Amino acid sequence: MYATIHPIEPFDSSTGTTIHFSWQGNQIYKARCLIKDNASGTTVFDKTISTMKQSYTLPADSGLKNGGYYVAYLSVFDIDDKESTLPSIGTPFYCYETPEFKLSVNPGDVLKSSAFQTELVYSQKQKEPLNSFCITLYTYQKTELQMSGDLYDTSELTYLISGLENAKQYYIRATGKTLHNMSLDTGYILFTVSYTQAQIFNPLELNNRAEHGAIEIKSNIISTIGIPEKDVIYLENEYADLRENSVTYDIGFEVKGDFTKAFRFHRPVCNAKIIHFTNKDQCHVNIYYREGIYSDSGGEKAFFELEAVSSGSKYILFTKYLPIPKDIQQFVLCINRTSSYYEMKADLVNK
Repeated sequence: MYATIHPIEPFDSSTGTTIHFSWQGNQIYKARCLIKDNASGTTVFDKTISTMKQSYTLPADSGLKNGGYYVAYLSVFDIDDKESTLPSIGTPFYCYETPEFKLSVNPGDVLKSSAFQTELVYSQKQKEPLNSFCITLYTYQKTELQMSGDLYDTSELTYLISGLENAKQYYIRATGKTLHNMSLDTGYILFTVSYTQAQIFNPLELNNRAEHGAIEIKSNIISTIGIPEKDVIYLENEYADLRENSVTYDIGFEVKGDFTKAFRFHRPVCNAKIIHFTNKDQCHVNIYYREGIYSDSGGEKAFFELEAVSSGSKYILFTKYLPIPKDIQQFVLCINRTSSYYEMKADLVNK
């Protein structure tokens, strides 16, 4: 009978780790850990400690080196000092220096807008690649508000946070895994939101028109009404289902000058035109939702495509690849126009 070592995640040899194992037999009084270099088979660590737990604490001065690939073997001793059999096949593991893994938001930062794109910084001395990452936004009470889900496209380590309320505090946290399953965590980062809320609409303005014996009432509110192609069906009393329908805004709504607009989509139809707008300057924009497997996507992915005719030229933009959304997720699409030219970014958020 021998002890079974659980999988060992990569760890920094300068900090050590705890090796967990399973044992069915007499009560444990001591445990022995033997570690060999995988390439040469040379024993680099062999030490017995007193313990009654099914775990072995590997110290920082074990003699292991970062960048090494090792194999661990473990045995236990009972009260009579009888040692269990060492397994014939050991458990392999890597040692890597702790990576740099941090967000662009620092503890105590004050953000000046309701939305921002946070950036993730990752580097590792032995060039261990980042495999996936996840960014989550929490309330001050650490209730989850928005989560990216596991993102495997590590060529662009960014995520759009939106819907932040003025004069509130939030936590943000990033977690991740390296190629060889090393766990990463920035911890909870507390930040504050403080921005000026512009008064878009003035209150009602009252003017005494004595010559008419009346009160004149003015308002700067402009009413706009969307005209549906056919009757709109609502899902969950929250979403307008436009998958086989459309809504046109042509009264009280204009797309002109420089602007930034954000849209949310829940389960858009693949390859469908989901947004179209035009203006008096003969600027036409079509936005499509795409899904598929592409040579550089690493599996089935989603993205948005923008086709614009502006200032006499036609061009096409693409967002980064995104995971196929789960039922609890929505797309947030942000479009920016500066001097008749467009930028477009997209991310996944929870409902």
